[in-house]
Amino acid sequence: MSIRPSHGLAVGFLLAILPVATSYAQKVTAAITGRVVTSADGTPVAGAQIFLAASRKRIKTDSVGRFAFEALRPGTHQVEASIIGFAPLVAVVVLAEGERKDIEFRTDTVGAFLPTIYVEGESQPELIKILTKFERRMAFGSGRYITRADIVKRNPMRLLDLLRFLPGVRVSCVEFRCEIRLNQDPRGCPPAVFMDDVQTTQHILDATLPTDLEGIEIYRGPSETPPELNNETARCGGAIAMWTRRGRSP
Repeated sequence: MSIRPSHGLAVGFLLAILPVATSYAQKVTAAITGRVVTSADGTPVAGAQIFLAASRKRIKTDSVGRFAFEALRPGTHQVEASIIGFAPLVAVVVLAEGERKDIEFRTDTVGAFLPTIYVEGESQPELIKILTKFERRMAFGSGRYITRADIVKRNPMRLLDLLRFLPGVRVSCVEFRCEIRLNQDPRGCPPAVFMDDVQTTQHILDATLPTDLEGIEIYRGPSETPPELNNETARCGGAIAMWTRRGRSP
């Protein structure tokens, strides 16, 4: 059965744990290999950009659409494939020590198939989840993140009540108007505020009900802020990115 979300690539996993002989003195490293092909006829796609987030390595597929990241540490790795004309797709691969996993990204000119993981020996593929932008930043970023579960658990009356208790955050109010500062920058800059990836003003913090939000990202300064949010305002005052329940991050 095919499921078609609004992404421009599809990815399949072949999970094969290859037996590797080890000695007491030799530590076995893991690897991620794979290829990029067209979904119609399996034609290799050469020159696709493949990015490994943990090591910041960026390589291109060869003439037969293959790529490889060797000598990896065990753990969770984020792999992103980018091809001109298609939205990038992120896959999360969990490696054990000495394990090798092969990924297949497939382009689809009429949409995309939901990524699946094909496990050797299983007849039915196991569906995996495409990470949202909020989830990707939370998994690999260095800011502070408030999830939907956190909001429900704390059940604050106002959004600022949820933020004011974070370390280093200062909220000052005059009558019904409040301002927030995320760091100790002597210029006293307000943070850049984004709602569903669109920049707005910090007054929306007072106008937004916590129950309307799916997640919140808080970055205290330029060293924490993702490049796509790191504008002139954020470089001084940090950034707050909010995702509403109706506009969940892609």
